[in-house]
Amino acid sequence: MTTREQFLQTLRRYCRKNGLDFEVMQDRGKGSHYLVRVGTKTTTLQSGDLPPHRVGSLLKQLGLPRDAL
Repeated sequence: MTTREQFLQTLRRYCRKNGLDFEVMQDRGKGSHYLVRVGTKTTTLQSGDLPPHRVGSLLKQLGLPRDAL
């Protein structure tokens, strides 16, 4: 299991290393959800723990390879 903050930290590091634009919009999601943008792709990120299948789904929505994290 990965927490949302661990996921964002690792994703931020990956984007910086690979020259990708990265943005977390905390005020754009409903409730405790965040809107995350990598390049031109966006996804919604819920709070709490992220199971492995959800992490894979988020990476796919953002157009990143599974081994990005």
